[in-house]
Amino acid sequence: MGRPVKDLKGQRFGRLFVEGRHSTNKDRRATWAVRCDCGTNKQVIGRNLIRGSTKSCGCLSIEALVRTAKETKPRLKHGMSRTRVYKIWKGMKARCLNPKNSRYKDYGGRGIRVCDRWQEFENFLTDMGEPPEGMSMDRVDNEKGYEPGNCRWATRLEQNNNQRSNYRMAYNGTVKTLSEWARGMGIKKGTLFARIKNGWSISDSLNTPAGGCK
Repeated sequence: MGRPVKDLKGQRFGRLFVEGRHSTNKDRRATWAVRCDCGTNKQVIGRNLIRGSTKSCGCLSIEALVRTAKETKPRLKHGMSRTRVYKIWKGMKARCLNPKNSRYKDYGGRGIRVCDRWQEFENFLTDMGEPPEGMSMDRVDNEKGYEPGNCRWATRLEQNNNQRSNYRMAYNGTVKTLSEWARGMGIKKGTLFARIKNGWSISDSLNTPAGGCK
């Protein structure tokens, strides 16, 4: 006769909880019905439970493989770490996510965020493409974050006109920044700003020749 089978019911082995006997094989070859912490039911040979060679339904091995794959995955598989567009992407994230960044207070510090999709460089590159010569990234609405539809490649002039600090004026149904009005009317920006500050009307500010008095 075989040796008595040790009762394993109610015991825990790693992630496996023994719910009861499954078969009546001889001694330690007996199999037991177990439930894994992940919710999987299976049958395991008692000897393997006792020796510790079986500690889960197999999910532990899968998790180990996934973890190893992540740890050994190349950090950059796009080969663009030295390109301008990659540096722009890195700078965007630093301004929004790193409190130690010198520009964080104007971005992350006031609620400007990078959308989930653009947390991955490949998605950012797909949506934005590479910057044309002489252009850099600009947000159309400066109160919104970095996301598709709110970002564009723009010239320095376009970006300056779009700064949230720009003063905008409406005249004859047209809204432009103070800088745009000054260029269009042939007036120095400082002169136009001084006129507005001194209480001149927008019409007088724009239509009075340089050096003229109201």
